[in-house]
Amino acid sequence: MEDPKNFEFIGQSQLPENLPMFPLPNVVLFPNMLLPLYIFEPRYKKMIRDCLMGNRLLGIILLRKGWEKEEGEPTPYDVGGLGQITKVIKLPDGNMNILVQGLVKVKTLEYLQVDEPYRIARVEALTDKFEPSEALAALAQRMVDMFKRVVSVRFEKPEELVHSLNLLSNLQDIAYFVVSNLGLDVHERQIILETLSGEEQVRKLIRFLIRDLAIWN
Repeated sequence: MEDPKNFEFIGQSQLPENLPMFPLPNVVLFPNMLLPLYIFEPRYKKMIRDCLMGNRLLGIILLRKGWEKEEGEPTPYDVGGLGQITKVIKLPDGNMNILVQGLVKVKTLEYLQVDEPYRIARVEALTDKFEPSEALAALAQRMVDMFKRVVSVRFEKPEELVHSLNLLSNLQDIAYFVVSNLGLDVHERQIILETLSGEEQVRKLIRFLIRDLAIWN
């Protein structure tokens, strides 16, 4: 197992020119999110080995709806998450369990390599815009209150989630926390990932929360 203390963490201003891209059918990576992955395909084991020899950065991108029906390489969304590998467990069969820390949203500008051995892209960082206002504060409070109601009916012991939520003060972190713990499918999470306006993010999350409350009540 790799020692996390030996890993170098970078900021958004240090994006690599060439980023390995890992397309997945069921995962959306948000900033600050910890994502465990099981690596078994030969080309992605090579990708992880290559990442570990460099800056340990990779892009996690969701495959578009209907990818199963496509011929050749499936098509991913343009917006994904850039993450850094923080832990690796090499298994006896050569496969790996890895842990990826989400750092920043990124948009694919162009693919420098599409198939063999794996995708490599040039990307740019995307920044959410949470501009403080009374309207946004009111929407955020409504979102938090609704989320606590959803948690109280969905989970037997919601106290830990509510406690973790109460420790957050940054609205961006709160929105990401809600996304990560709300029962959204991956394409709904992708919608939030692609939304850069903080107010619009919160409005969309409120609509999802209204739907969940209608289901669970």
